Amino acid sequence: MRYIYLIILGLFFSVINMEANNSASISLVPCPTNVVPGTGSFQFTPKTVFAVETEEQAAIVRLLSDQFTCAAGFTPKLKVDSKKGNLVLQTDKTIKSEAYCLEITPKKITVRAADAKGFFYALQSIRQLLPPAIESAVKVDGTEWIVPAMTITDEPRFGYRGLMVDVARFFVPKENLLRIIDCMGMLKLNTLHLHLVDDNGWRIEIKKYPLLTEIGASRVERPGKLFPERRNQRQGEPTVEKGFYTQDDIREIVAYAAARRIEVIPEIEMPAHTNSSLAAYPELACPVVDRFVGVLPGIGGKNSEIVYCAGNDSVFSFLEDVIDEVSELFPSKYIHLGGDEASKVNWAKCPKCRARMEAEHIEHTEELQSYFMTRMSNYVRSKGKEVMGWDELTNSTLPEGAIIYGWQGFGKAALKAAAQGHRFIMTPARSLYFIRYQGPQWFEPLTYFGNNTLKDVYTYEPVQEEWNPVYEDLLMGVQASMWTEFCNSPDDVEYQLFPRLLALSDIAWAKKGTK
Repeated sequence: MRYIYLIILGLFFSVINMEANNSASISLVPCPTNVVPGTGSFQFTPKTVFAVETEEQAAIVRLLSDQFTCAAGFTPKLKVDSKKGNLVLQTDKTIKSEAYCLEITPKKITVRAADAKGFFYALQSIRQLLPPAIESAVKVDGTEWIVPAMTITDEPRFGYRGLMVDVARFFVPKENLLRIIDCMGMLKLNTLHLHLVDDNGWRIEIKKYPLLTEIGASRVERPGKLFPERRNQRQGEPTVEKGFYTQDDIREIVAYAAARRIEVIPEIEMPAHTNSSLAAYPELACPVVDRFVGVLPGIGGKNSEIVYCAGNDSVFSFLEDVIDEVSELFPSKYIHLGGDEASKVNWAKCPKCRARMEAEHIEHTEELQSYFMTRMSNYVRSKGKEVMGWDELTNSTLPEGAIIYGWQGFGKAALKAAAQGHRFIMTPARSLYFIRYQGPQWFEPLTYFGNNTLKDVYTYEPVQEEWNPVYEDLLMGVQASMWTEFCNSPDDVEYQLFPRLLALSDIAWAKKGTK
């Protein structure tokens, strides 16, 4: 739980000045909408009673009471379908979804919200107000479990408050991913975008295609070599499994996130960044490909130009089968289809792709990608899901209803989608890519792409003055993207995430101008 304490440390550097003559202050991230200080404090003891209206509320409260069990050595009593207690949850349908009102007095804590999300976020504020020792996995003696008296009214700025974790290039073990999810919930982030597929690994079990993980989850070892330096696999060279999530793992991850009010969005990348699946099923590449296709241990050079064949109907049957299983595993209403950095080199030479273009009256290979993505998008929508993709999709005709992630530079390509009425999410590489250095480059672990310091992240404002006013209504929210090319351990991932994830939470939650 090392990075939990990094978060707690970070909280002390993000202080909210309350409107009080005594200049009292508290530490909460993200910044609440309004805080009115009270007098005194409320103390949790073995006699404290939590009173809730429903079993759904009880499940939320148990997450907090479990922390008392570990850290304080006592478990507050829980009463369901009761209004009598020291910490009471009350449904108030006049409050917006995700918003809450938290009133703390020396005798009682009252939480009002319209839904489970609001109650969960209120309890996360209580969690942060408690002494940092509440995060301990073992009993801590000599601590008074108190929170200061105050009234908080709070609601998020954006409905989409996301983190993308690239588990394809570096496989993040399930246990580490669950702890990241716990931190996300604590910071009131509500969306985990999992980049499950890339040239460097296929990380999700697909029952119909077992070679995707038998072959696609393994790659050659290149000890001591950085990502750009790793030579591609030679045919016959042995590989080492780098990990994948079983379908039961996925169900556990999704359930753990749902308990913390986090939606998990799967990304199945296409038509590029797919060497891991093409290594398993090379017949899905264009027939003009004349080199061995293996899972890439690094950048890959010309091998990264090998993508799915847009003229091969078997490709679409394969991907539809994958989407079938993914749709069952993830209750999210969204599936991300990637669509970025797709080389057209082989498509231009491929007789199957040329035949497809002629049959569909397509004049340019960029529009062939539009055909590919539209066909897959239509299938995703037939499953009752909505489609998401990277901003390269704006280079050609956009699939119907596609939600675009603005990533290139400052994310302005997403505005091309907004101009056509599409919703979008800002995750600009120049501000919110956590693969970049966050400190002096001579000191930081080696990566590339320059710096995104804590200040750079914190001062980022997604809505620019020059925007057409209608764009703001189409902006769903913001996301940080944690690419993992240069990560070799879970500690590396945590180092890159924190403390910048705290700044992201403030961007996503706090009202403009109040950070």
